Amino acid sequence: MRTVTWSILCACIGFLIGGVACFGSELIISEIAWAGSAASSADEWIELQNQGEDSVALAGWTLSYGDVLIPLGEIGEDALDVRVSTLEAGAFFILERTDDTSISDIVADVIYRGTLSNSGVRIELRDPEGNIVDSVEVTESGWCAGSASDGDLPYCTMERTSDGGWASNNGIIRNGLDVEGNPLNGTPGQPNSAQVLAQWAPLIECTFPSDVGDILSGMETVTWEASDPNGEDSALSIAILLSDNDGEDWTLLIENLANTGSFSWDTSMVPSGTDYRLLFRAADSEGYVGESISPSFEILGSGG
Repeated sequence: MRTVTWSILCACIGFLIGGVACFGSELIISEIAWAGSAASSADEWIELQNQGEDSVALAGWTLSYGDVLIPLGEIGEDALDVRVSTLEAGAFFILERTDDTSISDIVADVIYRGTLSNSGVRIELRDPEGNIVDSVEVTESGWCAGSASDGDLPYCTMERTSDGGWASNNGIIRNGLDVEGNPLNGTPGQPNSAQVLAQWAPLIECTFPSDVGDILSGMETVTWEASDPNGEDSALSIAILLSDNDGEDWTLLIENLANTGSFSWDTSMVPSGTDYRLLFRAADSEGYVGESISPSFEILGSGG
């Protein structure tokens, strides 16, 4: 059973100065294991993906950071071994540092040398003409996603999102094993966890309260619309959470509701206030979760 939430640990949106620089190429940098793995911090790897409809001949393409230069289509500079010369449409391309054991159950496409600093480093992907077609920059605090050994989720990768930003792997949607046979907190060779969530998580929208400043009192019917892109809408389980400080903190109001689209709520049991919000959460049988937050509203209640 998977329990997945929409929380993104760090999303750096495309084209912003602090995160992603170019995102206009079909060939992109899609995932970075900058801290290595639980087996070894030296077991770093980088993933590229061809998001286009045509294959890409890799001769002349390079990936670089610091003083490291990795030709993608031929051995040379810091590319120790090159095993793929063309990247097919939709395919992933794995670069592993030093040897082919960083991801023990996936064959690397390139073996390279060069350390990724845990404090962050700019990475550039260049086409055969030398144009920067994709790049990753660091924020003032370092990498904008992922984690090392001290992370809440240790050694999770930095994954590209569908909007061109970055997010940390969620530790649930994973692929690949480290050199000791442990699951990696990443998705080498497969769609990233944030992209899977965007594709499979339930969709839910709060339909009442619907406007900022709505006033609720006594018995009120709060409503929502929810659907499951990979299952039956009627099988979704609904929970509703309440915040009295404009979404900073949440307490459970009700859970395990059927997806009927409405819930009768006695607001007289809640203190009067103007900074209330409701969070509607839909979960499917596989543990994928979607959320929607209402606008702020007022309650004229009598509870204490």
